Amino acid sequence: MEIQYYIQYILSWVYHNVIDTDAANAIARILLVIGLVFLLVYRQYILFVLLCIVVLSAELLRYDNGYDGGVMSMISQGAPKRVVDKDELTRGISISSREGFSISMPKIISGDATGQDHRRLNKFVEEDSRDFTDKDFNSKKCFIGSGIGGITMFGSNELIGTSREATVRGIYDFAGNVTPNDATGNSEKRLKYFKECVLEPIQRNDFRDFKQKIYNDITKSVINIEYCLKRFNTPILFSTSSDVNAGYSTRLTTLTDEKITGKNNDLTDISNVSFQYSSLISGGSNKFSNIQALNKGPNGDNVNDETYSSLLKTTNESTDGIYKNNLALKQRAIDIFGKVYGYRKRIDEILAMMRAQTKDDAALLHTVRVSESVVQELRLMLSYLAMIRQTNAIITFEKANGIYKKLNTTPPPSSLDILTVKNEPPVSTIKDTNNIFNIPPDDDTYNNNDEKRYLYGITYYFVRNT
Repeated sequence: MEIQYYIQYILSWVYHNVIDTDAANAIARILLVIGLVFLLVYRQYILFVLLCIVVLSAELLRYDNGYDGGVMSMISQGAPKRVVDKDELTRGISISSREGFSISMPKIISGDATGQDHRRLNKFVEEDSRDFTDKDFNSKKCFIGSGIGGITMFGSNELIGTSREATVRGIYDFAGNVTPNDATGNSEKRLKYFKECVLEPIQRNDFRDFKQKIYNDITKSVINIEYCLKRFNTPILFSTSSDVNAGYSTRLTTLTDEKITGKNNDLTDISNVSFQYSSLISGGSNKFSNIQALNKGPNGDNVNDETYSSLLKTTNESTDGIYKNNLALKQRAIDIFGKVYGYRKRIDEILAMMRAQTKDDAALLHTVRVSESVVQELRLMLSYLAMIRQTNAIITFEKANGIYKKLNTTPPPSSLDILTVKNEPPVSTIKDTNNIFNIPPDDDTYNNNDEKRYLYGITYYFVRNT
């Protein structure tokens, strides 16, 4: 039944998008004129007359279908009858636009068309729904939470902690396959772990040089990620949580650290409970300089619109290196650059609002309260930038320690000994505050699943207990 459906679907598409089109009709008429001229030139008068009769009959039939009473009725009435086309639903599904001579291939979708199995996605409904919402709803860009199952709660400054673990479990069972990096570890299990987390992902697509080039190009021409992150209290921004059922919590809603203490130790009265406010901006006495524009202050960079435009032009025109004969990779790079550039603009806007609120006076920093929506927005943008930086750091760490080289040998190894870690770069570049597991996955689009398995796998092996 499914084969019959697809055959009918394709034939319907061919008819409505290839045969029954203005372009096909125009081509047919041109061929008829050529045929008439050909018969006339070669003096095939009988065939010429017969073809003329066929053409005239077809034209009369067309007029007869389009007007009430055919040609004579059209002449007598003096005006054509309004033609109402068949309902589109009775003609089948028109896949492509019929402007000009464009012909597209049919989109074959699969799913439970009957809707009987509630556990399977109904792709037919999904496709139509997506087209409808994209065209008719401007609010589709509004969203709550992350793209991988986590939920962020506006107003409580809370990120559900299990969302990151859910993301990791969806990529690979790190906890179930890892083994200690010491004498108690199993060398065969260690080999299997790194084979699945390093060797196979890189053999499918060695993304390491590409990701390192992306980081270097962004730092040089779009935004200095390291300087930008230094402006904000990212350790607490990425880990801030509060108990919505409690009467007190740590809140990341100010530009200065602040503690409000009650007059006594009576915790039964909520008005006497101490509140701790943590600053969104880092820097101690240097906080005011950290709310200046991203190209100003001690943590300012030398990036501007010209350097960004130059990067796009250079990337687009590149014909060698990692972009050689790889338009998809080039487009991916350009998309990342554009996204980071948009984040830079928005961060600059938020910093400008902070300066406006303080009236450019450092003494007024304590008067500013940052709304929860801005905190959530900054968490999303800064976590994306932190992911770019940490991806580069993990790749640098792996290359220096030659993990992939130990596995990519002929003949392949049967076990993997304890991995010694070099001092440069030190393991601190992937642990503690640099631990990739501490980066919220609010914007989880920078790395694909193979890349995530590699990044999280290396980190989990060396620093899972930190």
